Amino acid sequence: MNLGLAEIRRARLRFGLLTTAVALLVFLVLLLSTLGGALVGSLTGALDRLDAAGLAYVGNARDNIAASRLDPSVADAVAAVPGVAGVGAVGTFTTRAPLDGAAADVQLFGFTPGAPGAPTGLSEGRLPTAAGEVAVDGRGVAIGDTIELENGEGALTVVGLLRGSQFNALPTLYVPLDAYTSAVTAANPGLPFVPINAVAFDVDPGDDAAAVAAAVTEAVPETQAYTRADAVARIPGISSISQSFGILVGLTFVIGIVVIGFFFLILTVQKLRAFTLLRAIGASTGSLAATVALQISVVVVAASAVALGLTALALQGLSTGIPVTLSPSTVITTVVAVWLFSLLAGMLSVRRIARIDPATAVGSR
Repeated sequence: MNLGLAEIRRARLRFGLLTTAVALLVFLVLLLSTLGGALVGSLTGALDRLDAAGLAYVGNARDNIAASRLDPSVADAVAAVPGVAGVGAVGTFTTRAPLDGAAADVQLFGFTPGAPGAPTGLSEGRLPTAAGEVAVDGRGVAIGDTIELENGEGALTVVGLLRGSQFNALPTLYVPLDAYTSAVTAANPGLPFVPINAVAFDVDPGDDAAAVAAAVTEAVPETQAYTRADAVARIPGISSISQSFGILVGLTFVIGIVVIGFFFLILTVQKLRAFTLLRAIGASTGSLAATVALQISVVVVAASAVALGLTALALQGLSTGIPVTLSPSTVITTVVAVWLFSLLAGMLSVRRIARIDPATAVGSR
């Protein structure tokens, strides 16, 4: 063990360069994974965090809640389906409002307080329960602020702040359904009725949400119902975005880990004669493997600390307009994977050393 640490102190430049390479790999993987997750979350968070087991759309909406238009009476038909425990109407449309000092597009979501379809992810305050109240997922907003919607749609007082509940990567405002209906009417005068976009539903305890969703589709004409998870996965474009980021992260990781693995392999092979001599004077293969494992662990831990700092600085400096959070699970998975693959490369070289006869190696010197 002391031999491994002593070599790191002697060859600071070599191990410093190796640590830098590992740090850059971990940094790139963490950054791309976090940004990809944040982008997908900003597009799907509103549905992903709805308090409901499933959602019913109009049949020709092509799995897009924004394109779905339902008569509010459909909620009663969904409620009558066996297995449905409760329903709530959900409405959404895009409008404009001043946020963070400038007018911007915002997504307005209407829900029925106390019914399925209410948002979760509350970070401060409470959910709105009356007209004139709003909960917001967006920057530059604080409890007690007033938001004036355009087109004479009325002023709203912020009573709650949400996180991870945006839709279409826009600041998202949640209001009671009555306030949503008033806002839509003010923005679109002359509408014969204000449609809803979806019916959120819960299922009876013990019932399968997918089976109940299929029953809703079968029982209610011109509707298509999904579990909440399926509704999120079917949002147009989401699977392509997720796959693109997944491929990018995967390629970055594979290329980086192969290069770093070769670095560790070459580093250990360069010490082939020294390790063979140590074996000749009584050092066991296990102790040599422990020395290599210690060096790899020191490099990976130091590199991971540097990468975490770089990632935090990069995310703090980004002005994306969407919530970006570094997930502990992403950090742990990335660091452990880098450590294991690096360890594997180091052990392959130790295995080669173990096959060499010390007496032959010393005699040929």
